[in-house]
Amino acid sequence: MAPTRNIGIIAHIDAGKTTVSERFLYYSGKEYRMGEVHDGNAKMDWQAEEQERGITITSAATTFQWKGATINLIDTPGHVDFTAEVERSLRVLDGAVGVFCGVGGVEAQSETVWRQANRYNVPRLAFVNKLDRVGAEFFRVVEDIAERLNCLTVPLAIPIGLESDHEGIVDLVRMVEVRFDETSLGADVIESPLSDAMRDDAELYRSELIDRLADVDEEVTEKFLEGEEISEELIVSAIRKGTLEQAFVPVLCGAAFKNKGVQPLLDAVVAYLPAPEDIPTVNGLDLKGETPIARKTTAKEPFSALVFKVHVDQHGELYYLRVYSGKLEKGKQVINARNGKKERLGNLYRMHSNSKDAIDMIQAGDIVAVTGLRFSGTGDTLCDPKKPILLEVPSFPDTVISMAVEPKSSSDRDKLFDQLTRLTREDPTFSLTIDDETGQFIMAGMGELHLEVIRNRLIREFKVEANIGNPRVSYRQTFVASASARARIEQELGGKEHVGEVALSVTLDPEVVGVDVAWGDTGLLPKAWQAALEESVHGCTYSGADLSFPFINLKIEVSIPEFTPQTTEIGLAMAVREAFRKAEATAGVHLLEPVMRFQITTPDDYFGAINQDLVRRRANIDQVDEVSGMRRLQGAVPLAEVFGYTTTLRSISQGRAAMSLEPIGFAPAPEKVAEKYRF
Repeated sequence: MAPTRNIGIIAHIDAGKTTVSERFLYYSGKEYRMGEVHDGNAKMDWQAEEQERGITITSAATTFQWKGATINLIDTPGHVDFTAEVERSLRVLDGAVGVFCGVGGVEAQSETVWRQANRYNVPRLAFVNKLDRVGAEFFRVVEDIAERLNCLTVPLAIPIGLESDHEGIVDLVRMVEVRFDETSLGADVIESPLSDAMRDDAELYRSELIDRLADVDEEVTEKFLEGEEISEELIVSAIRKGTLEQAFVPVLCGAAFKNKGVQPLLDAVVAYLPAPEDIPTVNGLDLKGETPIARKTTAKEPFSALVFKVHVDQHGELYYLRVYSGKLEKGKQVINARNGKKERLGNLYRMHSNSKDAIDMIQAGDIVAVTGLRFSGTGDTLCDPKKPILLEVPSFPDTVISMAVEPKSSSDRDKLFDQLTRLTREDPTFSLTIDDETGQFIMAGMGELHLEVIRNRLIREFKVEANIGNPRVSYRQTFVASASARARIEQELGGKEHVGEVALSVTLDPEVVGVDVAWGDTGLLPKAWQAALEESVHGCTYSGADLSFPFINLKIEVSIPEFTPQTTEIGLAMAVREAFRKAEATAGVHLLEPVMRFQITTPDDYFGAINQDLVRRRANIDQVDEVSGMRRLQGAVPLAEVFGYTTTLRSISQGRAAMSLEPIGFAPAPEKVAEKYRF
């Protein structure tokens, strides 16, 4: 059986991810035409929004062959508004290629996607791209990766020339010069012995490579100490070992747009990144979420797969799966481990961006798409009904921005609601609520661009005309301090006496993303009532009496001091609300505003004006450095202060500054901001 690699391309926006992916497809023979992002004809950027904007919005999957290996590739977005696409892709990938601009180096979203890969323990290669650009510096970027991403970097290649003189690379494993014939669009790879001009640098970095390998491989250490020749096979084996153990990150280089360095990167993917069988077990839990289960990742084990993505269009829904164990034919039945519902797999497909190739069976290691699921969504586990397992669910950030949306005609209201609801199934960072006072639909997401793309999809794909309001910040609130409260209810409703007594202990915990509910002493409380009382607690935290925003960062322990025959479920629910109101009054509340991590790169001439403008916007600038003759400012700023800031930045810098934003959490808002929202 041919070896398999499940990999993703991850990077900051405009580092060249999709260009690298397009070269992968061209040189492997999967595509006979080289698509370009700037021409709007890249195969992996197939949505109209992506082609018009020249950015990747949704992760696209494809499968191709390279030198006897099957490579399942996912090209992920680089824009922070679509970080969920990166998150769920990395959850199911075995390895990744981080692409870095040879001029910009490690940029804001580079750090974000690297942290996401760390969270899922994904081995990586790094590719320093755009070495043909003015200001490109390979070794500075390698140092930047090591310092800012806190990893050990090991160059496997060094560039031959930079900027307009960039000709190719020196392969430090085989100690040859590699160039790429321009007349064949780089398809013909030309190797030659080391020239005198490159020999000293090559030998220096080759010796550093051997030093790094000696730290992870005893055989390399022995041969190095004894002065013996170290074979190419042993070097490759040691690099693979160090990569899989994440002892270091191998670094390659080139200029994908100029068709340089891509084939050696593909060779490195096959040689150094893990195969599915290199991860011997997949870990999960039993259906109660209590007992750990480890399952071998082979086709002989019971079937298990994770739904990591749902794509919705006017024709229906397509579910993307990573199969971890077992095998299954189309039409067979599985169980959704989260909700216990039985599902039957319809058609099975290998995806090539938005094209589908039908297949009859899937097995361990596959990344495929299926139709026919009725009760499943992102993060659900599909498994053998006789051997269930609950796999780890990808984590997604809270929304930070919302907009009101309403149909242009009343006849379209139901259609608009239906399509927005479908889109919430596709995108875990998109949510929909209905305003109790106005009846408007409120859609929330990760940024202005995110919601603008949603709106355009409604019009283009689903043919629903809608009016969109101005963006609004998605504020939160939390307690100022921990608090406890107790309440007893004795009240007649509908001719029946309702009694209940509840004690709440509310603890402030910044590590809790939303609200965690735990149970203290519940006495004789029926188990069947717990779900209803927990729902009452969450109902209290959805919005407070003083500020109408959801609570976060709270742990709430619920106790039932006294349970008598007169106690009723409604009485307890009323007591929960009263106890929470008392705790809220005792502790006091903070308004929390979403805070963004920003990175701005600007020519020195505009540094002062931009710095002053950021301070005026309540920004906290914590780092300023110089990169390739440009100033780079980094820090944190409230989201409310930077709506539409890209336009302002262009005005201040005459279009020469660039900015990226990333949500990093919530922080207490000044009282003058909170006062606007108090009842």
